Amino acid sequence: MVVLAALSLWLYGPTLIHLIGQWWHDPNFSHGFFVPAFSAFVVWQGRARLAQISLRPSWTGVGIVALALAVLVIGQTGAELFLARFSLLLLLSGLIVLFPGWSYLRALLFPMAFLVLMIPIPTIVLNQITFPLQLLASRVSAGVLPWFGVPVLLEGNIIILPSMALEVAEACSGIRSLISLATLAVIYGYLMDRKIVIRVLLAAASVPIAVAANSLRIVGTGLLVQYWDPDKAEGFFHAFSGWLIFVASLLMLYLLHRLVRTIWNEPKGLNGVDNPDVENDLYKRERLVPMRSGIRFLVAAVLTAGTGLLLQARGRNEVFPPRLPLQSFPMHFGPWTATDIPMDKGVLAVLGPGDFLLRVYHPEDSTQPPVDLFVAYFPSQRTGDTIHSPKHCLPGAGWLPVESTRITLSLPGHVPFPANRYVISKGESRQLVLFWYWAHDRGVASEYWAKLYLVADAMRMNRSDGALVRIITEMFPGETAETAQQRVVPFASGIGPLLDDYIPR
Repeated sequence: MVVLAALSLWLYGPTLIHLIGQWWHDPNFSHGFFVPAFSAFVVWQGRARLAQISLRPSWTGVGIVALALAVLVIGQTGAELFLARFSLLLLLSGLIVLFPGWSYLRALLFPMAFLVLMIPIPTIVLNQITFPLQLLASRVSAGVLPWFGVPVLLEGNIIILPSMALEVAEACSGIRSLISLATLAVIYGYLMDRKIVIRVLLAAASVPIAVAANSLRIVGTGLLVQYWDPDKAEGFFHAFSGWLIFVASLLMLYLLHRLVRTIWNEPKGLNGVDNPDVENDLYKRERLVPMRSGIRFLVAAVLTAGTGLLLQARGRNEVFPPRLPLQSFPMHFGPWTATDIPMDKGVLAVLGPGDFLLRVYHPEDSTQPPVDLFVAYFPSQRTGDTIHSPKHCLPGAGWLPVESTRITLSLPGHVPFPANRYVISKGESRQLVLFWYWAHDRGVASEYWAKLYLVADAMRMNRSDGALVRIITEMFPGETAETAQQRVVPFASGIGPLLDDYIPR
């Protein structure tokens, strides 16, 4: 066991170091430190029960170990952190089945499943979960503030007050820490109640609690802005958000638990605690003498060490093809002349390390609207940085989609590819948006396909670079999306060949 533990630490060392670093630097995932500690506590608490479970080693554990190591290879070579991290849990499960047996794994199911919460969810999935909740939190807050005499105008995730605008997209860090709140709810339910139904209810309640706590935070900030000092309120908004969300969430969990216990109306003295004598009788079996484990150890050690050597042999440096910086992209081409738009530091911090271009291109014909061009290029996505979809960014800025479809673009020098076409609105204004993901001379419309191609290209080419290209133009009153598209396509055809010098094939 010591040898297998040492081999596993050697194999997963870089993955664990990066995971712990993310816990340390990202407040949304700082709960990760407590997850393995709590799982260890649960295992220690049930040590008497585990000691009575018969040992029935199973060779099916070898298959699970092999699957875990294959997932690790795909995750590390394919620049997918979640797979590399999740493979560690598969490896632990396989070793448990291989040596103590399936009975042990079933007994350890809860602490093993709880370990999943220490792994940050991929951003592409997290945004799908949190973004609707962000919109809900902003709508709830905008609905509550008028009760206290605060006039509100809601534009997407922006709450406009008389004296300032609240950027609810930033305010919703409480929503982004939904996994932390779910972890807190699971720990609270385990420690405070023994009934499985109530524990599940408390865990599920973390979602509405996250929305309610964050709405409370936004409402409090709006009241401070309206009736006190906007600058001080904004400082409160950013400086004290973490502890406020935590305290409010914990209080709501406690009140919900008390309400459920009151409605449950269980006879006093039981409180859902199982009789330890009955529990021991259920799990008490004749302990079998384990089979000789030398061959199983040898197989597991060879698989683990072989995978480590394979990754070491393939661990060459990532390839970064030569390219020109996006700021050198032509300011003039064809009938278009550009003006740069400065990007806010907060936006750059959200986007992460990369090369970005944001410009407005004006046509020679002054009767035609200008075109906004945004290009985001990420030289490497191995550290978890990923491309943010405009589907989430635009509504956060107050633009709501009213129409969406897929179109096929045919740019000079490239094979036709699918792109997204959105019509977005804010008040009476409408805009047409075209965007697509571009990497290695391949354009795709789906962020999920872009992720799959990223994994495949990272394994095949040792490259994880990629880009997003987004084009926006104003629409005339009554203009159809097809007509506006015909005005934008010539611009896209003009930039297509130029992008090859800035986004390597």
